Amino acid sequence: MALAPSAPRGPAGARDGRWLLLWAALIGVAGALATVAFHLGMAFAERLATGHPGSLVAAAQALPAWRRALTPAMGGIAAGVILEISRRIAPGDTRTDYLEAIAVGDGRQGVAGPLLRALSSLCTIASGGSVGREGAMVSLSAATGSWLGQIGRLTADDLRLLLACGAAAGFASAYDAALSGAIFIAEIIYGTLAIRSLGPLMVASVIANATVHQVLGYEPVYRIPPLHVATLWELPVFLGLGLALGALAPPFLFLLEGARAGFKRLPLGAPARLAVGGLLVGAISIARPEVWGNGYSVVNDVLQHPWPLALIGMVLAAKLLATAATTGSGAVGGVFTPTIFVGAMLGLIGGDLVHSLWPATSLPVVYSVIGMGAFLAATTHAPLMSFLIVFEMTLEYQLVPALMLACLAAFHVSRALRRRSIYQEALHRGTAIEDEPGESAPGR
Repeated sequence: MALAPSAPRGPAGARDGRWLLLWAALIGVAGALATVAFHLGMAFAERLATGHPGSLVAAAQALPAWRRALTPAMGGIAAGVILEISRRIAPGDTRTDYLEAIAVGDGRQGVAGPLLRALSSLCTIASGGSVGREGAMVSLSAATGSWLGQIGRLTADDLRLLLACGAAAGFASAYDAALSGAIFIAEIIYGTLAIRSLGPLMVASVIANATVHQVLGYEPVYRIPPLHVATLWELPVFLGLGLALGALAPPFLFLLEGARAGFKRLPLGAPARLAVGGLLVGAISIARPEVWGNGYSVVNDVLQHPWPLALIGMVLAAKLLATAATTGSGAVGGVFTPTIFVGAMLGLIGGDLVHSLWPATSLPVVYSVIGMGAFLAATTHAPLMSFLIVFEMTLEYQLVPALMLACLAAFHVSRALRRRSIYQEALHRGTAIEDEPGESAPGR
């Protein structure tokens, strides 16, 4: 145990790829435990806020209308107060996003800032905020990598890499996607698959994934049924789906940015601003309780059971507004999972329309799953990661040609219409569109 902290201190030891792999394995375990701790805290907070453990959508449906309306607002107040405390006791940590720390920083993150921001995220999500919990999981796991690297007194370059390993470990733990966790960081931040960075990222992702799912017994978040493409003649249709989703991604990002700009103009502090965002979510949830949470349960339901087209459209519209209200108000969390939600629902709408015109085509659920990857590629500008995460979730080789076509088409169309991805500000300015302090989420 003494070898790992001591050997990398010298120039040769720190630069030795073998030592970095050992550090990456350690961070994989630590990052997985950090995400598990957040998951347990999430379950406790949800029970405290709603009295109904389990699915947030089911909790919203069980509450009376007045509590459904007020609970997200109360959670917003608590989350805002914690953010204010965080800004006072750890002002530097609240402005440093882990993506920024990896890309242009020195890889150092403090302890108080990430922990308080994770606690703020717990309050928002447990009370029904429409934001991804995985953003906080990945951020907390990334900070764990930075803390271990600082204990080992590694150089700035190696510290940035270990911070990236922590983020990859958190992503792999949250999404049951060991390969995608590494590719997410390599493609979005490094823009390359160089072996020096990819090797430790892969080790951290695999170890974290094994720790969470094999050792601790956590199940994958999406329950995707066996799927297959009915005929290769559908490939042009999937290409068209990718083109359409690529064109829809920029308006989605503009909606999030517009909401954030609108909330910034309000002469309110963080607690009041997050309360307003929560109240909007609560008002929407009176009619459509499906907007609570990150959308896991809704996506799983539409993948398992057919929904009427009109209901899909209403839930999608409500979710878009709720997500804009939550993230725009400055809540800590990510939009990676809500983006998967939007892609799944848009793909399902497209699949329903195609299937009604051409009954011999694949089931609409196939289009829904491919829509997940295509819309991710369009918003993140990371087509390889988007393709891999959906493939890892399905393990259906028959989907590979259609999924690759859709992801590449969505990426190129979206990039032609809008050069900036959902992570662009975090990488170059230190602030992300997900929330005011700069939380980026894959999340997750």
